Amino acid sequence: MQTKCKNPCSRCFDFSFYLCTLIKEKHRSNFIALAFVAIDPYQTMTTQQHSPSYRPKVAQLYPKEVYAKLEFDKILEILEKSCQSALGKRHVAAIQPQFNPDLVLRLLTQTEEFVRIEGNSHFEFPTDNYLDLHDELALLRIEASVLTAEQIFRVFKVLHTTQRIVHFFNNKEGENQAIFPELYVIVQKIAVDKDLLNAIKAILDEEGRLRNNASSELQRIRKNISLKYAEINNAFRRLLGEFKKNNWLTEDEESVRNGRRVLAVPSELKRKIKGVILDESATGKTTFIEPQETLQLNNELFELQLEEKREIYRILKTLTAHIRQHHESLGQYQNVLGILDFIRAKAKLALQINGVKPYLSNDRTMEWQQAYHPLLLLRNQRQQKNTVPLYLRLSPAERVLVISGPNAGGKSVSLKTVGLLQLMLQTGLLVPVKALSTFMLFEQIFVDIGDEQSLENDLSTYSSKLINMKYFLDFANAKTLFLIDEFGSGTDPRFGGAIAESILEDLNRRFCYGVITTHYSNIKIFASETKGIINGAMSYSNETLQPLYRLQVGQPGSSYAFEIAQKSGLKGDILDKARQKVGADYQQFDHLLSSLQSEKTTLMQKDAEVSKLLEENKKLKQEYEEKSRFLDKNTKKILLKAEQDTLFALQQTNKRMENMLREFTEQKEKETLQQLKNEVQQERKILEEKIADLQESVFVNDKEDAIAIGSVVLLRDGVQRGTVLEINGDTALLEFGSLKTRAKLKELTLVQQPKAAAKVTTRLHTFERSLEFDATLDVRGLRSHEALAEVERLMDNALMLNADRLKIIHGKGDGILRKQIRQYLRKYPAALHISDEDPQYGGDGITIIQL
Repeated sequence: MQTKCKNPCSRCFDFSFYLCTLIKEKHRSNFIALAFVAIDPYQTMTTQQHSPSYRPKVAQLYPKEVYAKLEFDKILEILEKSCQSALGKRHVAAIQPQFNPDLVLRLLTQTEEFVRIEGNSHFEFPTDNYLDLHDELALLRIEASVLTAEQIFRVFKVLHTTQRIVHFFNNKEGENQAIFPELYVIVQKIAVDKDLLNAIKAILDEEGRLRNNASSELQRIRKNISLKYAEINNAFRRLLGEFKKNNWLTEDEESVRNGRRVLAVPSELKRKIKGVILDESATGKTTFIEPQETLQLNNELFELQLEEKREIYRILKTLTAHIRQHHESLGQYQNVLGILDFIRAKAKLALQINGVKPYLSNDRTMEWQQAYHPLLLLRNQRQQKNTVPLYLRLSPAERVLVISGPNAGGKSVSLKTVGLLQLMLQTGLLVPVKALSTFMLFEQIFVDIGDEQSLENDLSTYSSKLINMKYFLDFANAKTLFLIDEFGSGTDPRFGGAIAESILEDLNRRFCYGVITTHYSNIKIFASETKGIINGAMSYSNETLQPLYRLQVGQPGSSYAFEIAQKSGLKGDILDKARQKVGADYQQFDHLLSSLQSEKTTLMQKDAEVSKLLEENKKLKQEYEEKSRFLDKNTKKILLKAEQDTLFALQQTNKRMENMLREFTEQKEKETLQQLKNEVQQERKILEEKIADLQESVFVNDKEDAIAIGSVVLLRDGVQRGTVLEINGDTALLEFGSLKTRAKLKELTLVQQPKAAAKVTTRLHTFERSLEFDATLDVRGLRSHEALAEVERLMDNALMLNADRLKIIHGKGDGILRKQIRQYLRKYPAALHISDEDPQYGGDGITIIQL
């Protein structure tokens, strides 16, 4: 491998050339590692890994067709279609499962962050002009080469897109850097030279054409060309009129031959006209002549056009030399755009399949909750069908799952789901599982699925499976995940089952993790008796004889061979003979499995029913407790009313007795009445204490609803309604009409939450305001407090009239006013984006607010 730089991990590398070399040589793993090193080698990898010989921890796959066997190639096809550039498609082609947990986590987080961007229209992330500049970069490496205007315009588009991406992360004082930290790592060292962008803008217009004022000389030449065209047009119009008058033309309009403007003249009159004969018609009756009067003018025009070409070449050569100084940066921009396009494709896939980032296990335990086969999920979504999720748990104590059950019951789909989701996770793709799921990383993924018989190699199905098993036994270890479909099949069940059991025993002894499917009874029995292995079965309905596609872990499953055969229409006597041939023991074993599975299904249904009843009981209990509290409070209200009435009567009696006491004069009578008064007051005191206790129970607020300023509340007696004006600690200031008073918060009952301020402006008033509203504000020359007052007025009017874009002209200066205005604008949640104007329209002297 040759590179232009001796140290491709240094900051002066030419990565575009290096990555293309890697692709051509199909060094897929190195491509992935260096694609990330290219962004910032000192953040992605450790210092010891900065060398071309470094290879990331790529998981070993077997066989080479594993992508096709697990249908991962179809996932890659979806990714490739989601990429909008060849840059992203290269990353799809180079994808490989990784074993480095830090790298896998980083890839997953990048995808998760882009999902948030794709799923929220407020984030306007640039996704256009992800162009491949391979040819342009190759030319820039050749000294004195010149790019065409079209090629320079492509460079400009890449520069502009990269600048917008950098601006996305630097907008709003770096707010998006905090929201998307892993994506920001990719672009944090990228900076686009504004001078280069402005230099290209000065030469090319918005359509990529050379501007007339690209240079003063070009402007002069093009002006002369226009004048010369006008002069030639005038001459032709005059000649056309003259020749028509003399009937010297066979056609009323001019023609073009060999790029020259000519007149169609009858051949017999050609000698009457001075000029150059350029062509004649097929019949020879018409001769095409360039008049002598325009010949000289056309020659002058041709010379001007040559001058124009020379001047254009000079301009493009100068501009190319300017661009050549940045060709290494352009290579980095290519890497950034390629990686972002690739990550965006992964995010779009995640949105389609509801993919999430699960946890990575530290204790060698994997637990998948509500896992879906992504391709099956997409197909069922199109057909509006439900997809049954998979639950899977493997741990050091139960590393191998043996799945049994009837044909077409979902065994192979479950197996492929495990392999496909594992590949997706280790390649940085979000997976369709519940977010709380836990995954492991495997250094090796071995697969034996499908028929691999070969006529060329004289291999039978069973022979090919044995070759695969030999490879498994030679290389499998504790970091291996193996997946085997129809374990032991392809030969005599007695011998195939025994060999399969021995292989499984050896793999279990190596502490491998795996999932296998089988119909063999000896494998089911071995799994139930061996530590590290657990049985599982695909659910099947005995009543409808239909698969339920649900994996149940903990017991083996029946093949339901006789039931399916009977459903298929085989005669009863045939099935009876078959049962006799199988033997009573095997029939009893299979019947036992079928019964156990049926009983488990019934128990699961009953468990679901019991759970539903418990939930209903819980709701009824809550309703009962709530009604009980309500009745208790109402009872206390009745008692309170009675006590209050009694107290009122005592108060009236006390007043009358005091009046009577004043009327009596004898001392003895006074003493008697005084004693009676004391007794009444004592009884009154007791009643007041009872009333206070009842009021505490009846009127103290025991609801969870929070009382806030503006809330409508009831005071103790539950009759007077007031509005909360302010709250200080546990006390509130209330307004009852024109009266104000203070009360404890616990003595208030919430009636209504604060209402939002009603809109009182009429449509006519809003329409008149919208006609007067100006979205551009010029605060140049104002003091800071004056400028901020004007900004506040602008924002208030804009929010009232639902404006979407504002412009504040504050000038550049020292930038103090701009900083104050932007700090002030950040208090408005409606201000989604605050940015500079385009450099050609004022740059940072103008603030643009997107509402």
